[in-house]
Amino acid sequence: MTLNSFIEETLGREQELLAQVVQDLTPQELAWRPGPEANPIGWTLWHLLRVEDMWVQFFAQHRLEIWERDGWHQKFGLPTRDNGFGHTPEQVAAFPALDLASLLQYGQAVRAGTLEYLRGLDRPDFQAAPRERRPEISVEVIFRRLIGELYQHLGQLAYLKGLQRGAGALPANFAAAS
Repeated sequence: MTLNSFIEETLGREQELLAQVVQDLTPQELAWRPGPEANPIGWTLWHLLRVEDMWVQFFAQHRLEIWERDGWHQKFGLPTRDNGFGHTPEQVAAFPALDLASLLQYGQAVRAGTLEYLRGLDRPDFQAAPRERRPEISVEVIFRRLIGELYQHLGQLAYLKGLQRGAGALPANFAAAS
């Protein structure tokens, strides 16, 4: 198995699990916060997608993020350069309710861009540092950080859904299959 195929398979599994977690969420569940300092599912999902877009498009490839390039920021009425890093509890509380189907469409566009980039990489490309001012962050490090963050947020989404719905919130094979 090549590094490319390992990463692609890992991202594919994350996408399957993500779909299981969010597919049947209501707008109320997307906006629910277990406390004033907590992030809701909708905000966390948006952030998860924005982070992938930022790491792969902007940081690795020096391109406009799909968020801006394809006008997703306008569709959602949100700023172009915002991805949730550093949001205060007040900003999270004021975050607008986003349409789940549209958010998932944005996610599909982001993932398509990620896979297109990944499939074009040769093994030596993973050692390259795309930003001169950040030589410690190679393409390999970008994918390692991205995968870690995606799975971390996936767990948070599943946990928030479980807090709202109880023990039967996720399919029986969710934990066993991951």
